[in-house]
Amino acid sequence: MNFGLVCKKIGMVQRNCDGDFVPLTLLHVEDPVVVGFKTLDRDGYSALIVGFGLGKLKSWNKQQHYIAKLGDRVFSSVKEFRVDNISDFEVGKEIKVSDFFALNELVDVQGRTLGKGFCGPMKRWGFSGLPASHGVSKAHRSHGSTGGRDQARVFKGKKMAGRYGNEKITVKSLKIRYIDQKPEFIKHGSLVGVYGAVPGHKGSSCILYKSPRGSS
Repeated sequence: MNFGLVCKKIGMVQRNCDGDFVPLTLLHVEDPVVVGFKTLDRDGYSALIVGFGLGKLKSWNKQQHYIAKLGDRVFSSVKEFRVDNISDFEVGKEIKVSDFFALNELVDVQGRTLGKGFCGPMKRWGFSGLPASHGVSKAHRSHGSTGGRDQARVFKGKKMAGRYGNEKITVKSLKIRYIDQKPEFIKHGSLVGVYGAVPGHKGSSCILYKSPRGSS
């Protein structure tokens, strides 16, 4: 997986970018700091271990305390990203958005969709439902038959009612149209504006990855 940054979704805004008003999703990057490394000789691959945000030590297991804090700062999340060359970084170094991302660059954003709760087959799978005519008794929105007589069982993966949403998805090829590394209305961190929608509710966490498709 390419390098990425853990972000918080602030919401959607409209901004003037190069003379055009475009819809952007603002993502808040909370002061990422390098807290450790994975090396090729020891672990078989090279990677950065990066801490994000501000958290509390009681939110971590005792076995995780060695990596959940650096000095007096306790991180809210720690993520590992593979990089080709770790010699350019050192423990305690703060990572800036501009070190890996640039304007008009394509990125992939991974997040969790909104949870819709327990839903019927029409909302969950787009079923048409049963005929709204005489003879159908209070089963207009049901999924109908679930199998045949010969099998005498329901096959795995059958489209039925169940929990809908709250799934991890990745939206690909979103373009970065706005970067502010010292925003006025946020005390710490940076802002990244991507052109398009990002999964999740306001305040949810998502990961901004470098897209293999580069820039457009």
